Amino acid sequence: MDTLKLDGRDFTGISQTLTADQDNYILAHLRLSGAMDILADADAKRTPEKKAEDLLTQIMLSGRASFILAGCLTEAGKKWNRAEADRNAAAFAEITDEAEKTALRESIVRFIIGFFSLGEPSSKSSPRSSTRGAKASRTASAAQ
Repeated sequence: MDTLKLDGRDFTGISQTLTADQDNYILAHLRLSGAMDILADADAKRTPEKKAEDLLTQIMLSGRASFILAGCLTEAGKKWNRAEADRNAAAFAEITDEAEKTALRESIVRFIIGFFSLGEPSSKSSPRSSTRGAKASRTASAAQ
């Protein structure tokens, strides 16, 4: 996993194994930011690029960007927790270095896109992992 240097410290991004608390922290701040409406995009009129752009704009306008990023990042050598995330959010909000501010914006979109697989269709489920009695579409490998 790549390391991101912010506020003179090294951070790593989210992995596949989030604690329930970390997951809740990220989702709560995304909800408070208004980003969930953009992520849902019920009418599917946005291209993936427009969706990412609108998502970043909404998060920045809400004032929740530093909290969302603090939910997605863990300082190297430390375990993620809410108190540390809140301290990191305050530090991220005070960053003045242009390169670090750019890295913050790029990281938010990258983490959220990865977290929700923004714009990507869901993969078809394997018949073996589907519930009994449900008809499943076979994946390309299963159909061969």
